[in-house]
Parts: sequence; C-alpha cells; structure tokens
Amino acid sequence: SDKYKNLSIRKGNTLGTCHVVEDILGEGAFGVVAKCRNTETQKSVAVKVNKGEEGVLQQAIYEIAVLKRMQCLDHDICNIVQWDGFFFDKENICITFELLDMSLRGYMEEQDRFFTIGELKPILHQLATALASLHSIGITHMDLKPDNIMVVDRSHQPLKVKLIDFGLARPVSALHQGEFVGTRVYRAPEMLLGVPFDESVDMWALGLVMAELAMGCCMYPGNSHYDMVRYIVETQGQPPDDLLDNGDQKMFISLIKSMLNLDASNRITAQQVLDHEFFAASIPQSPSRDAGTQLTHIDNQQHGSFNVQHPVPFRFLVLNRVHMVDKSLLFQQCHCFFI
Repeated sequence: SDKYKNLSIRKGNTLGTCHVVEDILGEGAFGVVAKCRNTETQKSVAVKVNKGEEGVLQQAIYEIAVLKRMQCLDHDICNIVQWDGFFFDKENICITFELLDMSLRGYMEEQDRFFTIGELKPILHQLATALASLHSIGITHMDLKPDNIMVVDRSHQPLKVKLIDFGLARPVSALHQGEFVGTRVYRAPEMLLGVPFDESVDMWALGLVMAELAMGCCMYPGNSHYDMVRYIVETQGQPPDDLLDNGDQKMFISLIKSMLNLDASNRITAQQVLDHEFFAASIPQSPSRDAGTQLTHIDNQQHGSFNVQHPVPFRFLVLNRVHMVDKSLLFQQCHCFFI
C-alpha cells in the first residue's frame, strides 16, 4: 500500500534480522503495526514499527520506558498485552508484542448489536483490573478506547480482553495541566477545561467505553472541545464549583463577577480591586510586566515542576496557546463564571 511507502513495509519483508511481515494490522501517526513471524521461534507476533522521525522516535523511547516499568505486572492476571522487547529496523524502532485476535472496536462492528449486562460485566472487571494494576505502579494509560482494547480470542466466551497501546501512557507524576492527550471523545472534562488532572481521566474514559458498548454508539461525539463540554453539561449538569474554583481561582472569578456587575452603582471600583484579598499574598512585581514575560513564566512551569501553581489570570493564555483548543471553549469557561 502507498500508505506504508515511507516505511518500506510490505508482505514478505524482513524487519530487523528475523521478523518476516505476514500482514499489516493497522496504522497510525506513529507508523504501522504488522503481523510478523519470528523465524527463530516460528511464533507470530505483533510488531509496532515506529517511524524514524524525531517526535515519533522520542515517543517510542517513552513507551519503552513505560513498558519496562510495567514488567513487574503479570500480563495475564492484569489483562495487559505482553511486551516481548524491541529491535531496530534501519532507523525505525520496532516494539514487539504478543499477537491478539482483534480490537474490541472491530468486535463491536462485527457483532453489530448491543452488549448484554452479562457480557459487559466480565469486560468491565478485566479493564478495571488492568487500570488498577497500572495505577498501582503510578502509570496512567491516557488513551483508553475500544481501539486500544484487544479481544484475545473471539471464539471464547466470556470474552477475555487486554489493554494495549502505551504510546501515550506516562507516570502520574509527569501529567501536565493544560495538556491535551488521547482521543478527544474520551477526554475527561478536567482535561477539556485545562485544569489539573490525574489518573482518574482513565476512569472517565472507561465509563465512556462501557456506555458505548451498552448503547452501540459514542456517548459524547463532539467535534471540538466546546462540543464535548456542552454535551457533558447537558447530560450531567454543571461541573462542581471546586473543579474551577479553588484558592486564587475562586477569588479571581469573584473579582470578574464584581467588575461585570450589570448594576453600575454596585460595580466594584478600581481601588476596591487593588484592596481585594486576591492581591494579599503576592503583589505583582511591576505593572509593566508584559505578556511575553508571562508566557515565558508559564513555559518554564510547563517544562519544570508542577508543584508551583501558576497565576490563575494567565490560565486562559495557557489554553489559548495550545492549537488543539477550540476558541469557543474560552467562551464556555466565561459562561461558567455566571452559573
């Protein structure tokens, strides 16, 4: 296929020294996944062939680091795909995994029906076991969806499933506020809103996966972050105040409400703003501090420790800088001030 020309992968090719390509199982931005036969062991395996591009190469290195950290887990008991190591094919990093039957997405499409509660129960138990195991060693998957859940053998009931694709997985300690990771329609509201998040984003995704299995369709099929937040609010109500309003954030929102009071006679004065407790802890160093300095400050925090909370007034700048954010989300957040 022309899609794989950049990687020069075709049936019959040998990757590395002993992996003969038998089929192309899938593709992604990273490269391709091929079914290969190891000529030394005569076993068929799945090989994830990562492009030799700088960003993809770095992501592959991160994935291998996560996989090494996961070696303390029993892959069968924890319902996680077995990793069999890695090798190089020219400039491409190839990661080897056990070969499984088909993705849960493919199984859903093949069955073309709703799953019964009896079928859902063991799937939920297995996936919860997988996530509990990952979280116990401080790893967040970050991209849970039916495409990244494999059915071990579709002919066996109840279904045995395993979690795959750790390309976006990372230590909980490395999660960064304002970062957008994973597939949009499975992202948790705290990630969509750009506020701090943790491994519980995996549980949100798990809830959506189970709802999709039960209903036969995606629960929040948003085409933008704004759509996603709107669907969530329409079905589940407004996010809790403490999701957005904590510490300085709460005072900052209170100040905005006071400045935007429709009754001009009750609108806060400039002096009252200056006297507000919002400024009690830290007075701005200089009124001439420009936006460039503020963005540099945010960049330093994004690439450094997140123990220091960055100034809330610049939170929107963080969101606006990330090209994946739909601009209308800013208006959604402003709307939240008046709820």
